[in-house]
Amino acid sequence: MSITVADLLKLPSLRQAKVVAGHGGLSKIVSSISVLESTDPGVLVDEVFPQGEYFGSEIVITGFLNMMDDVERQFVNLKRLAEGGEVGLIFYYVGVFLKKIDKRLIDFANERDFVLIVMPEGDVTLRYGEAISDVMELIHRDRADHTFLVSEILARVSDLPPHQRTISTVLKMLSDRISASLILCDASFQILHLIAWPRSEETAIKRGLEQLDAFPADQQSTACTIFPDSRLYRFSIPAEHGTEMELLVLKEGVLPDGMILTQLADVVRLGINIWGQERSEVAIHELIRAILQDEPIKMRQLSNIFHIDVANINEMWMLRCDESQIERFRREGLPLLRDHLGHDSHTVVADLYEGLAVAFMDWIERFPERDVIARDLAQRLGEAGFTLSLTCCYPLNNTSDVRRTYLLHQENIQTALLIWPCRDSYTLQDLEFASECRRIMGESEAALTSALSPLAVLKNVREDNLLIQTLAVYLLDAGSSVTSCAELLFLHKNTVKYRLNRIRELLRHPIDKMPELSYLYRSVALHRLTAHK
Repeated sequence: MSITVADLLKLPSLRQAKVVAGHGGLSKIVSSISVLESTDPGVLVDEVFPQGEYFGSEIVITGFLNMMDDVERQFVNLKRLAEGGEVGLIFYYVGVFLKKIDKRLIDFANERDFVLIVMPEGDVTLRYGEAISDVMELIHRDRADHTFLVSEILARVSDLPPHQRTISTVLKMLSDRISASLILCDASFQILHLIAWPRSEETAIKRGLEQLDAFPADQQSTACTIFPDSRLYRFSIPAEHGTEMELLVLKEGVLPDGMILTQLADVVRLGINIWGQERSEVAIHELIRAILQDEPIKMRQLSNIFHIDVANINEMWMLRCDESQIERFRREGLPLLRDHLGHDSHTVVADLYEGLAVAFMDWIERFPERDVIARDLAQRLGEAGFTLSLTCCYPLNNTSDVRRTYLLHQENIQTALLIWPCRDSYTLQDLEFASECRRIMGESEAALTSALSPLAVLKNVREDNLLIQTLAVYLLDAGSSVTSCAELLFLHKNTVKYRLNRIRELLRHPIDKMPELSYLYRSVALHRLTAHK
């Protein structure tokens, strides 16, 4: 939903109105319109709008007819409306009944970006119904055209004062949005939050749920006897770090739009994780989920909430630790990871996702070489008792790159571990190479034989196994270093030099000659993989 206060001012019934305060709130989203004319001003403040409650992003019509000469009461009511999440007031009959808008109200509205709109002054022919009809028609049209709930609710809640950013507020917004009652329960269907539609039906809904014999299956619905012509929908909310919850949706009359229904559970899960438990780790998890699932709209909304400049993030590191160490890594490894990367980057966003530790960051210009940082990080985590593999992927230009890279890692990291078992860390290019090797291994026997052909000449000599083993360690593990190769094979350097010279003689070209080297490198990788088939 995208209707703002500024949009309302273009409607026929409001074209002649003028904004007298709160211009900074013209971009606020409007969910509905209501009328405020209480017979007892004290009832409005103390009962209708309780302290600290969220009432909804409404625009409110009033003439302050019951408090025309009581500026203090006007101020108290206006303040309560602003604190409750209302976006503004439309004043009728100024210069007729209400003499003027007091400066105290104007100053407060400007301070809070609470829009004050005055209809043409001195006009007794104005009718509330005209504005109500125009506004609601515009909102209904917009709801039909815009059915993406996640960005709408995230934007609206994040604009509220901190004390109103709660799961109860999220449920109220959703209830108003689809004109249905929402009930959030624990796994045993004990009610945690109930937002009735209409609000006055809360007691009837509680009583009706207690009398139900059974609830529908997840993502299913059944006819419901709580209200005539109503259905009860159920959506299970998977647990992240807490307990599983159940969302029940009770809807009368016209069935809700299917696309809207499919988004409900996701919006509520987000609300629980970001605002329901006040746990920043869970909230950051939602941002990482949005990035890895390539959901740019949700990602932008979440990054605004957490004040993270996602546009500058161009690198992703993934750490795959032993499954038995996952929970300990959550407690001890993640803080170490964030601290280590935080020394060389402006932004670090890190959490566990599907059993994998994922970190996104941007780099400060002065940072040392990545392999130095990666080696030091692997060492620190190893000293802490973690067994893991580290993959550093860059540059990543957009969320599609991130999603593709994440899937590439999940599909090929095991192959990479077999090709380079001595490595502390891997790169995006390593994953792509491992993917190519897997493709060849999955093709015909003829394709694999062809890819292994550079080694064929080494298999027809007495020392074939020793030569191929030495070549594999030299190229894959030792970085073409004779010294490192000798250390890994527990041999004297001269022995390694002899074998490499023997390989050159048999191949009839230098080992480091391109493009032959690229085929040779792939051959020894495939040879190593075939040993594990």
